[in-house]
Amino acid sequence: MNKPVIICVDDEPIVLASLKMELRRIIGDDCLVETAEDGEEALELFDELQGDASEVALVLADYIMPGMRGDALLQKIHERSPQTLTIMISGQADLEGVAKAIRSARLYRYVSKPWHPEDLALTVAEAVQSYLQARKLEVQRQQIQQAHTSLAQSLEELQIAHAALQHFKDNLESQVQLRTQELQTKIKQLEDLQQVKEDFLYAISHDLRTPVAGTMLLLQRWMMRNEAMVEVPITTIKRMLQASEHQLALIDLLLETHRMEVKGLTLHYEPIHLREFVGGILDQFHAQTQTQAATLTHLVSADLPLLNADPAQLRRVFDNLISNALRHNPPGISIIVTVELEGEWMHCQVRDNGNGMVQEDCNALFERYRQGGRARRPTGLGLGLYLCRQIVLEHGGNIGAESRLGKGSTFWFRLPLQQSKQQASAEAGLPSQFQETQRQEAMSLTE
Repeated sequence: MNKPVIICVDDEPIVLASLKMELRRIIGDDCLVETAEDGEEALELFDELQGDASEVALVLADYIMPGMRGDALLQKIHERSPQTLTIMISGQADLEGVAKAIRSARLYRYVSKPWHPEDLALTVAEAVQSYLQARKLEVQRQQIQQAHTSLAQSLEELQIAHAALQHFKDNLESQVQLRTQELQTKIKQLEDLQQVKEDFLYAISHDLRTPVAGTMLLLQRWMMRNEAMVEVPITTIKRMLQASEHQLALIDLLLETHRMEVKGLTLHYEPIHLREFVGGILDQFHAQTQTQAATLTHLVSADLPLLNADPAQLRRVFDNLISNALRHNPPGISIIVTVELEGEWMHCQVRDNGNGMVQEDCNALFERYRQGGRARRPTGLGLGLYLCRQIVLEHGGNIGAESRLGKGSTFWFRLPLQQSKQQASAEAGLPSQFQETQRQEAMSLTE
């Protein structure tokens, strides 16, 4: 940094020389001393020094000078550099001129000619010290300002970083929570599947083992007689045949379910008169309803339009729904089968006044190997209602159940009157609704 400069302005060269010599004695090498003989020269010198980035600490100017007076010069100096101190030296200055310099140039001191050396030394030394102190304070102020600005920027960057970190933390916590929920859901699904598997294995082992165990027991009893010929009552043979037929039906049901999953379900559509069709199905349950003291009736109008459906598969749906109502309820229940026309749909219901179940169990009834609404472990394969759903879906309809504990249950399904989209797709060689359902279920288990 350049040394501060003191400018002396006087129109008398001898005064300038004396003043410069005196200033050298006072300030030594702390400041440079420059001189000018009039106001115009002083302004040119001042502008030149400022252009060189030199600081003008003090200007001492005579009051009476040709051209520009001292008070006017000091005013212009103050306008260019408010921090530069000004001192007026004159023996002819009037009070008005000094007052003007004080107002317009913020005059630091007035020194009268001839000056006293000690007075001048004290005044200049004090002025230079005041300037240097002010400059030091200004530098410190700028440093503080820069530090404050830097600190503010750092604080802002820290706040931005903190906000980003908080956002990352919130996002991470959200992701962890989401993944935890997904994991818990997957675990619950696996637990449910494991339970379904265990129930299925228990059911199939029970249902397939019981007929075999009964047959083996009879055979063992006959062998214990040690007779070449054994007389067998016809009723025993009938029971053995019934048990074998039941076992064979279970095996066929398992095979058919597997075949449906692989190849899909092929429907053979025919127009069906529903009153006669439902009546024929109910006649098949006459002996069973008498055994269980149950009543089985239907409310099917004779003037319903013909339904285009597969009669064999539709019979399976009604058979399963009625059989379930008889099997899972105590003796003496009442079962009512209704069929009603609802727009372009045929709405069918099998309603009973039996034990009922909670609605949550109803939602699981149509899944494979599931037996809803039963507190004890199931002994059936749980495929009947599952097949009902697939048959109804393949016809382009839907199926469901509604129930309340102690208030009975209602199983319903709807079929379209016209040729279903599934039939049209089958004729065109497109995937069936059943196959699409299987594909979606497989995807949901692998996700």
